Amino acid sequence: MALETLHSQGADPAAETRANVEATRDLGPSRAEDGPTPARRVILVTGATGKQGGAVVDALLALPKPEQFKILAVTRDPGSSAAQRLTDKSPSIILVKGDMNDVPALFAQAKEALSPTSEDIWGVFSVQSDWKHELSQGKAMIDESLRSGVKHFVYTSVDRGGEERSWENATDIPHFEAKYKIEHHLVHDTVLVARNSKKPPMTWTILRPVMFMDNLAPGFQTRVLLTAYRDTMKNKSLPWVAVADVGYFGAQAFYKPEQYNLKAITIAGDDLTFEDVNQTFIRVTGHPAPTTLGLIGWAMKKSYGEIGKMLWWFHEEGYKADIPALRELHPGLLNFETWLRTRSAFPKKE
Repeated sequence: MALETLHSQGADPAAETRANVEATRDLGPSRAEDGPTPARRVILVTGATGKQGGAVVDALLALPKPEQFKILAVTRDPGSSAAQRLTDKSPSIILVKGDMNDVPALFAQAKEALSPTSEDIWGVFSVQSDWKHELSQGKAMIDESLRSGVKHFVYTSVDRGGEERSWENATDIPHFEAKYKIEHHLVHDTVLVARNSKKPPMTWTILRPVMFMDNLAPGFQTRVLLTAYRDTMKNKSLPWVAVADVGYFGAQAFYKPEQYNLKAITIAGDDLTFEDVNQTFIRVTGHPAPTTLGLIGWAMKKSYGEIGKMLWWFHEEGYKADIPALRELHPGLLNFETWLRTRSAFPKKE
């Protein structure tokens, strides 16, 4: 049975969400603060063989005391080479076969994997890659986490114009709007369940990344993307982020939940015009940024309406991030040149 939500007819969702954030604070100690801290926190990571989930796994393993965590890595195919490479990284990683379209069964599999040690799922990292089913999957992950007594929930969303503006700006981009609705569902239902059960609320953190540097890789797809970016943005800049830094903040939210509780954080490492991107490519690779005929970029925007809407939104509104403040929290935050030199697959200038 689906959880009832705390929406009021005709209410302003953003104002209601802000009120529910404050209401969560007023409920007293959270689940993460209630009772003794387990010797080892079990973190369920969805998308573990993908970019964001994989980055969270890597960042958890890079923490000062990685032995404090056991990682349940959700994958559709535990026998895949990508899944097997995960288990090679650490004995603390356990593969869990799961289908994001059947979240209760996914949690049942995770709990079965924990049955020999009688441990509970302490934290959940939730990311959805299927735009078509994103909303139902994202809500189901929240609902099942609340039912299962999860202490801390980290949801990776998208920035929609800055940390405050994002609460009220669904945009007309379907997969942005789905993330907006999932965020509000998380805030509202956390309060509702705590009030109804008279138990401490689940803590949560929302990560809002911007344009991924990691979307750029050698090949025609990047040529088309950068052509459309050049011709749409003109001289306007846009924040970009490395997936590794999303992983860093995701891991920090589990490592220091009291510091990241009830926070929605826009994550970016650089702010770039197309010419900034182009000049960086020249410095690092010795060649201009890879592009193609403008007509092909235009055709891509027309053929894939959601991509076209997103690029136009980049020009008209765009992401907003406080990069200096983020760098204070994370001095290793990657700018585009560092990412291109050290993380990308592009051949480097000798």
